Amino acid sequence: MEAPFQSDPGKTPQEMRSGASRQILLSLIVIFAGVGAYFVLFRVPQRSTSESSRLAFGAQERAYAPNLHLENFAMKQAENFLNQEVKIVEGDVLNAGGQTVLALDATIEFRDALNQIALRETRPLLPSPRGGLKPGQTAHFEISFDHVPNSWNYQMPIVTVSGMKLAGNRK
Repeated sequence: MEAPFQSDPGKTPQEMRSGASRQILLSLIVIFAGVGAYFVLFRVPQRSTSESSRLAFGAQERAYAPNLHLENFAMKQAENFLNQEVKIVEGDVLNAGGQTVLALDATIEFRDALNQIALRETRPLLPSPRGGLKPGQTAHFEISFDHVPNSWNYQMPIVTVSGMKLAGNRK
């Protein structure tokens, strides 16, 4: 009668160690490949906390910002294709100044019951339209948020201009 878990009588101890070493090496390769694939496929690039906008907001842009009137705000709720609740902030931006605005970023802040910031994101309002927003023109925008915190106070978020590209600027 054969004993259970008996080693293969045809293999020497050195051959058995060599096979175990190959298995360990193969296991390590699979683990490192899995970790590498995770970082390549699922890692979200971190945005610098000092980077508040992707567009310039220097002295010239700050001086022009009061000419941009954000108005007619409304909020909708919808469901995305994953059956998740999505909040949509919409409104209009009027260029009351004398220059054409080629692109515009805004920072949107959702507040909580204590009027503290529950969520802050910078998003494009005018993502480089064909001719830009000319003086006197109004453009409509819609921005969706799929992860608004439960601590949000259900009031209209605060929307402020945080970056822009004016015609004639090379930034």
